[in-house]
Amino acid sequence: MQVRTARSSTSRARGRRRNASRRWCIPPAILREPDETLEASQILEEHKGDVGLLLWNSLRDVTLWSSVEPDRREGLFTTEGANKRLGQLQGAGVDPTLEVSLTTLAAVVGSPGTASPEIVTLVCMEISRWAQGNGAFGTALAFAQAAALASPEEAAPAYTVGSLALRWGRHARAETWLRRSIGLARRGKDWQSYAQAYVDMGVLYARRDMHGTARRYYTQAMRAGRRHGLLAVRGAALHGLFLLAMEAGELDDGERYARAAMRAYGRGHPRLAELLHDVAYLWVTRESFGRAIPMLQKLLVARTGPGERALTLAILARAAAGTGERRLYEEAWSNAWGLINRPGAREDHTRTLLELGRAAARLKDWIRMEQATRLHATQPPRHADRKASEQLAELAAFARGHGSAAA
Repeated sequence: MQVRTARSSTSRARGRRRNASRRWCIPPAILREPDETLEASQILEEHKGDVGLLLWNSLRDVTLWSSVEPDRREGLFTTEGANKRLGQLQGAGVDPTLEVSLTTLAAVVGSPGTASPEIVTLVCMEISRWAQGNGAFGTALAFAQAAALASPEEAAPAYTVGSLALRWGRHARAETWLRRSIGLARRGKDWQSYAQAYVDMGVLYARRDMHGTARRYYTQAMRAGRRHGLLAVRGAALHGLFLLAMEAGELDDGERYARAAMRAYGRGHPRLAELLHDVAYLWVTRESFGRAIPMLQKLLVARTGPGERALTLAILARAAAGTGERRLYEEAWSNAWGLINRPGAREDHTRTLLELGRAAARLKDWIRMEQATRLHATQPPRHADRKASEQLAELAAFARGHGSAAA
């Protein structure tokens, strides 16, 4: 009996060691998209002329430098390389804030053996933020990735790459970087990056409609946030669980998660307005239209982007239809329609059209209802929300039946 117990204990110990080694394993990450024949070609697409070429050459300098072992970097570039980069920089006429960063990267070419990985990472992240501010997501992702390659043992840059790839819709690439960030964060005890990466994994799997997996990632992030005192990250995880509950029709659970997320976010958090918008939508779903209208009207002031503003107006139109406030309904519906039907609109307005259709259906406004469904059918977006598209198609069939009956 003692022998059996000893064997069992030894087996469990070996199992724990195997599991521990698996958890510490750092997976590789995807470095480029399948259709990306030239490394970071998006930089040349987003920035024409000398600026684009200078950014691309600087990025290539960093990725080459990062790929070589530190003790072999001396003499990696020609002696004239740094002067050439500085000459290109003077003739390109770049933004002054960008000029400082690119000058620092030129110094890496001049003295590759003594260049600091921490400084290279910091500078690449500065360029990434500059690119984000200018709407150049390909450039932002490329330089964030260069930052992560310069400091391959750091979790925070790896998380930034995964987060940017997720925002840019590069889901396979995002997942590999987020998983890498989790492994690095566990090893380095960087619990902020660890918990944030779990939140983004939840977002990723929610987009894939794998809600059970998304819920597990959000729960892991919530626990990590609570364990390490990361209230904002805990709030983001609870926000994700709230959206999953609402999607599943578990509205009571949704309200509970929303209240907990509000407490975790606290006043002044940048995502609080987004959470309040989602709560207002929950109230519309529960047909608590009177509660939703003042909230949506307050939120509308800060929602200045055409896409987000159109969606808020469409939900407001649906709430107004629910209370029978015809004038508010017509005003909100018309304003939303003007935003999504403007010349050159490129956003995916599927969900907005769905809310406009639902608002019109509630008041039996068959003309507007057909208008909303027809626009989606004749001008389908390139990357439409699949579930919203299916619901809009059902609404279109409903509109056709009632439209012919009215005729």
